[in-house]
Amino acid sequence: MSYRRYLIGRDVLLDGRTDKGTAFSIEERQALRIHGLLPPSIASPELQVERFMENLRNLPDDLSRYIALLSLQDRNETLFYRVVMEHTQETMPLVYTPTVGLACQKYGLIFAKPKGLFVSIHDKGHIYDVLSNWPEHDIRAIVVTDGERILGLGDLGCNGMGIPVGKLSLYTGLAGVAPEYCLPLMLDVGTNNKTLLNDKYYLGLRQNRVTGKEYDDFIDEFMQAASKRFGHQCLIQFEDFANHNAFRLLAKYRDQYCTFNDDIQGTASVAVAGILSSIRITQRSLSDNIFLFYGAGEASIGMSDLLVIAMEREGTGCQGKFFLHVPFSDMKCLLTESSNWWIE
Repeated sequence: MSYRRYLIGRDVLLDGRTDKGTAFSIEERQALRIHGLLPPSIASPELQVERFMENLRNLPDDLSRYIALLSLQDRNETLFYRVVMEHTQETMPLVYTPTVGLACQKYGLIFAKPKGLFVSIHDKGHIYDVLSNWPEHDIRAIVVTDGERILGLGDLGCNGMGIPVGKLSLYTGLAGVAPEYCLPLMLDVGTNNKTLLNDKYYLGLRQNRVTGKEYDDFIDEFMQAASKRFGHQCLIQFEDFANHNAFRLLAKYRDQYCTFNDDIQGTASVAVAGILSSIRITQRSLSDNIFLFYGAGEASIGMSDLLVIAMEREGTGCQGKFFLHVPFSDMKCLLTESSNWWIE
């Protein structure tokens, strides 16, 4: 049971998990000893949502709206998720893509309150101790990034923390996973982004990225520590790792831990589900289609691999045509050699 349930007095209003703002009833205000700490008028949750959305829409740009939503999440988590659930179409592009990309770029300027854990390469040898500082014990989903390939923006280092925070907000807002079960986590091993290294507001380690055995040992220790701290059943979701690490880490850990790579497997599952739904309408087999991928990144390779599996289960074999539009410099990213690939 979370310690937050025992808060009383002003502490109730200072904790985002327990604060309901002016929605507290008169009985709750008296029982929690916050009577007099709020204006006397009691607002319904519906009115709170309406008031927040009115203010949100009057802000000048999407970055300001993103900051307003994160501020609401800090001070009144219940209201934040009500807003996201009731106005999903309007708020989802603010909480996550595309606005989260700009927020990551501006992270050093807009950072206000930590929403997850930062584990740096300097914590090597003590990662379990750092994880033990997280106040919740029953963590069921960790979204982790090392910030090397954030969306289409590249290496953003520590600034990439906006991605795990945003993704887990969607876990709750769209899937109903209790927020106390979720942990956003940044593995800071440095950055090769010279702009960030020279930015006085940058909050991450000011060093080039650690690679090779030191990096692998660091990831190994993190996986072991997370499993020890939160249990082997805790999901560890890899997010926005660079290609050269993403595929090999997935292959290394998928049979040892409860883990998956969202960019390789998550995107693929959604895309292939859409294709499978479409063939129910077209009445064509998968192998009768031609699939075009723009680029040879994690999503394209993940989707192509899953389509091959779907064709095999369909019983038609891998007879479909796959086209990749790949810059010559990215040819090294191709991990699949097959006569079914046409590369342009």
